[in-house]
Amino acid sequence: MFEELRPIEPNNPGFDTSEVNAKAVGIFIVVAVVMIVAIIGGVQFYFDSIQAREIFEKVGAPVSDDLRDLHAREDGQLGSYGYMNKDEGSVRLPIRRAMELLATDAAEGKLRYPTQDQKVKKDPTAPVQTASK
Repeated sequence: MFEELRPIEPNNPGFDTSEVNAKAVGIFIVVAVVMIVAIIGGVQFYFDSIQAREIFEKVGAPVSDDLRDLHAREDGQLGSYGYMNKDEGSVRLPIRRAMELLATDAAEGKLRYPTQDQKVKKDPTAPVQTASK
């Protein structure tokens, strides 16, 4: 079971005295580097293909019929007159006409909302903060 220990002698120094096979070590290193490069290239190719597929699915995929119909209905509402609520008398204007009316009111100074800069109102209940050094 246990090997008998022998004393160290000139022809038995207790370790392997042969030279390293440099050719085998070189071949091993070259094969290892080639395999690592191949693995990295394969992972990169896989990542690029998955990324391209995800981009196509989220950005470049054809638009569904429902979404196309919704956009057409919205565009129709943006460019046409109609009643929002007939009982109240509120109407919908085409977006171009609404922008023209807004520009006209702004030029005449008739806007219904404040357009001048306003000072920031401070909360009187907020604690006062001082700058510390």
